[in-house]
Amino acid sequence: MVDYREVFRKMPMPVLFVKYKLISNEQFKMKIEFINEETLSFLNKTSEELINKEFFDILPEFKDDKNFTYKIQNMDSDNIIYTKYVRSLNNFIKITIQKINDESFIFYLECCIEKRVLDNIKKKGNIFFVKDKDNKYMYSSYSYKELSGNANIDIYGLTDFDLYGAEIGSKYFEATKEFIDSKQTYTKENCNLNNNVYLLNKYSILSDDEVVGVIGVLETIEGKLERISDGGVIAEILNNSSEHIVFKDVNGIYLDCNDSFLKDLNVKREDIIGKANCNVKALSSINDSSIKTDLAVINEKKRIIYTQEINIDEQVKEFEIIKELFLDSYGNVAGVIATGRDVSHRREIEKLQQEFFVNISHELRTPLNLIFSSLQIIKFIKKESCEKAREFNKYINIIEQNSKRLLKLVNNLIDSTKMKCGYYKYNPKNGNVVSFIEDISMSVAEFAKQNNIDLIFDTNVEEKIMAFDFEKLERIMLNLLSNSIKYNKANGKIEVLLNDCGDSFNIAVRDTGIGIPSDKLEYIFERFRQVENRLRKSNEGSGIGLSLVKDLIEIQDGIIEVKSELGIGSEFKIKLPVKVLSEEHDFNKEYFDNDSNDLVKRMNIEFSDIYL
Repeated sequence: MVDYREVFRKMPMPVLFVKYKLISNEQFKMKIEFINEETLSFLNKTSEELINKEFFDILPEFKDDKNFTYKIQNMDSDNIIYTKYVRSLNNFIKITIQKINDESFIFYLECCIEKRVLDNIKKKGNIFFVKDKDNKYMYSSYSYKELSGNANIDIYGLTDFDLYGAEIGSKYFEATKEFIDSKQTYTKENCNLNNNVYLLNKYSILSDDEVVGVIGVLETIEGKLERISDGGVIAEILNNSSEHIVFKDVNGIYLDCNDSFLKDLNVKREDIIGKANCNVKALSSINDSSIKTDLAVINEKKRIIYTQEINIDEQVKEFEIIKELFLDSYGNVAGVIATGRDVSHRREIEKLQQEFFVNISHELRTPLNLIFSSLQIIKFIKKESCEKAREFNKYINIIEQNSKRLLKLVNNLIDSTKMKCGYYKYNPKNGNVVSFIEDISMSVAEFAKQNNIDLIFDTNVEEKIMAFDFEKLERIMLNLLSNSIKYNKANGKIEVLLNDCGDSFNIAVRDTGIGIPSDKLEYIFERFRQVENRLRKSNEGSGIGLSLVKDLIEIQDGIIEVKSELGIGSEFKIKLPVKVLSEEHDFNKEYFDNDSNDLVKRMNIEFSDIYL
């Protein structure tokens, strides 16, 4: 076993090594077995206070979170990230969890709010609050509680309704909810508290680009408002952001900006403030589009989100930009707040993913194709007079069938990964879905008969022209029929039933097989999940198939449901929306013309894990 202790000691971030022990179906313990030096300063604890102690006693907020405990109990090989506010640290803590085995986990800890930012916010005199993503108060200054008329209560876990009542509380609650949902980095708005008008600055707290909380800082409107360049608490927060934040007046003149904006443009503050885009070399190319979007925000009084390419130092970068109004102390339009996020890396990620799929497909499929080619040659050169021809054929067939099994697994794995990453295309065409499914069913019927299983096809309509993805629907039907054969009984039966319901088209695949336990039905469509080999049935599978079927149906806006009874059988019901592509009026035979002869080959691959 790897000695993780030496690895931990060298890590620059806080790390916990914990042992997991299941007590009951819903309860478990996690004992801390090892920590590094960074963990001690991070949690402000001694080694004696942590080693051999229960994780939930150190960070009790996670114990009461059922979603967190569920994720731990049902964790697979993929790392999970979970973020939660911890009262003892006055911070949102992001935990990256790595599963070593069923009994051992590694927790990597990070703060979502930098210490210097937190210290600056908490300075005497600042009026502030911290909320989580559910719009509940986690922490606030005493002066904020005073303004709300709740100086002597614990604000943790309360909402605006608890502090201000239904009428006023609903306004504050909805304003914060809108800010969280918008995923903006920063905004400012007027706020009335205790008969005084304040400027409320809101700043998103992020964990892996997801909003986990909000910091609100109030400024008095009397006198000069704080600017980013003043170096106060607002400046500390905004300059800590990697995103661009700028303020422009109604004429498009820059009033203020944060350090990230200046750094990425490679300009000084005096080169920006008091000028418009047309007067700034780095921004002159986007002057027209910037004016257009600014005017849209001002005239239509609404937030807009768009992407913009900007040429910076002869390098084209793509930014996601959010613009909205900001008002003066009298409620008049003062200008536009804009936040910009560099999303250029998305292109590179997309390119890398596409290259990966091309390479992995080639690397995995090439040796399989060589195996198939070699088998064909062996069959061709085999002499009929060979005394061991029957035994020779037996082993060739074993190689061929298991090669097809491997090819099926590779295809499912690649397609499942493509689906998860959003790179599986939906290509609908108009066609007769009834005859399409009937042809597949009749082709499978002969194979089922070899397994002493009868396949019955029935429909309430002879023709239904609708748009569907031919390749994907064939894949779905072959997978479901394969399972119906694989897990059926001797002399069993399979029914394929079609029902035209007007706006929807329903497909049912029913079998008389061994069935699925009721407590396992909810997991049947999970990726890599197998239901104990369906009660030890002597067939094999990867656990990818039904997950891929569900994805292939949902990409067509359809749904799939399953009903099953142990010892009786199972029924999978598919509901597809009926749509017809306007540009296609005739039945599209392209799929049949090009690929009908290959249906048997695809069927043999899909059924390769069924042994006759």
